[in-house]
Amino acid sequence: MSKWQWTQLLAFEGFWLLAVAGQNTWSLLTALLLGLHFIFTPNRRADIRVLWLALLGMAVDLILTVTGVFVFDHWPLWLGLLWVGFVLTLGHSLRWLRRVSTWLLMITGALAGTGSYLAGWQLGAVSLPLGFWPSVLILAILWSVLLPMLIRLDRRLRRDA
Repeated sequence: MSKWQWTQLLAFEGFWLLAVAGQNTWSLLTALLLGLHFIFTPNRRADIRVLWLALLGMAVDLILTVTGVFVFDHWPLWLGLLWVGFVLTLGHSLRWLRRVSTWLLMITGALAGTGSYLAGWQLGAVSLPLGFWPSVLILAILWSVLLPMLIRLDRRLRRDA
């Protein structure tokens, strides 16, 4: 990975913690950090092009909220910002996932996607009213499909940029 990719990966990890721990209270700071990405990115045009993928992620989380899988204390603006940050990693620090087989992407999605939400649950950012194991099962199935799909869509959109 290049220096930019490592920087972007480490910045996203800090961004994730800021968004989840600070939630809506720190949303302005979180948004400013996203702005920094667009100042330093080597692929601004392509990054702007893939932003709609964040809407897909937000729609998935909205469905999970409406169906009672998630409960938030307040409408999670921070979660939308987190989706923007995440989709930006797909073409940079997580670009290597393009070379991974679909099966491995499915496993990675099931583990990492679910793990991210469980970490948010542990930090008190989200409640899981269905309980731990039903929520894990739903998230693992969902993310085993979502990650490979996002990787493919990101690649296609960036190729055309």
